[in-house]
Amino acid sequence: MSWLSGFPEDVIADAAASGNLRTVDDGTLLHARGAEADGFYTIAAGSVRFARTTEDGHATTIGVLDAPSWFGEISLFDGLPRSHDGYALGTTTVLFHTRSEFKRLLDTYPAIYERFAKMLCLRLRATFDLVEEAAVAPLQQRLARRLLELAHMHPSLLDSPGTTRVREVPLTQEELGHLLGKSRQSISKLLQTWEQSGLIQTKYGRISIRQPDGLRKIAFPELASARTRRPARRPKEAT
Repeated sequence: MSWLSGFPEDVIADAAASGNLRTVDDGTLLHARGAEADGFYTIAAGSVRFARTTEDGHATTIGVLDAPSWFGEISLFDGLPRSHDGYALGTTTVLFHTRSEFKRLLDTYPAIYERFAKMLCLRLRATFDLVEEAAVAPLQQRLARRLLELAHMHPSLLDSPGTTRVREVPLTQEELGHLLGKSRQSISKLLQTWEQSGLIQTKYGRISIRQPDGLRKIAFPELASARTRRPARRPKEAT
C-alpha cells in the first residue's frame, strides 16, 4: 500500500506529477548518512537497503524496503541529517520529491500530514517492539522473525503493508549477523540446521524460504502453543 493509497485522484495526480522518476543500478548510493535531507523517496520498483558503516569499516544492514515503501521523511520533518546510507538493491526505480515539493504537498493537502504522523507512530511502536525483542527473545526466534519479515511473509510496521510476498531474503549471513548483533558463525549454525530440516535454502548472498509455516512456529512459539491448547469443537447434536 502506497502512502497515497485512498486519497482522491487529484491528490495522487499532483503527487505523481510533482516528483521525478529515477532508475538506478544495483549498489547506487541514494543518500548518505550525515547528508542534508534533499527530498523524499517512494520506491516504485525494486528495493533499497539501509546500512550504517561501523568503526571497523563494515556496513551493518539495518533493513530492506521494497516497492511501494517510502523513506526520507524523517529528516525532512526534524531537519537533521540522514541517519543511514541507502543503497539500491538491484535495479531500482524511485519517485523523488524535492524538499520544497514535499513541503508544498503537505501544505496543500493537510490530510497527508496526518497520514505521515500516524505512520511514523506505527514505525516507532515497531521499533520499541524490536528493542524489547532483542532483550528477551532467543536468537533463533529473532532470526526466524527477521527472515519472514524481510521476505514479506509476515507483516512488519517498519515496511509498507500489502507488499508482494517473495520467498528470498537478499542478505548475506554476515549482514544478518550485523542486523541482529550476532556473529556470522552463530547465524550460520542456525541456518545450517534449518537447511538440513528443509525450512530454508542458502544461496550466494540470498536465503530462500522453503517452509514459511515451519519458520513461523519458531518465530512465534506462543501462537503455536495457543493452537495446541485450544479445545476441540464439540460436534453438534442431531436435532
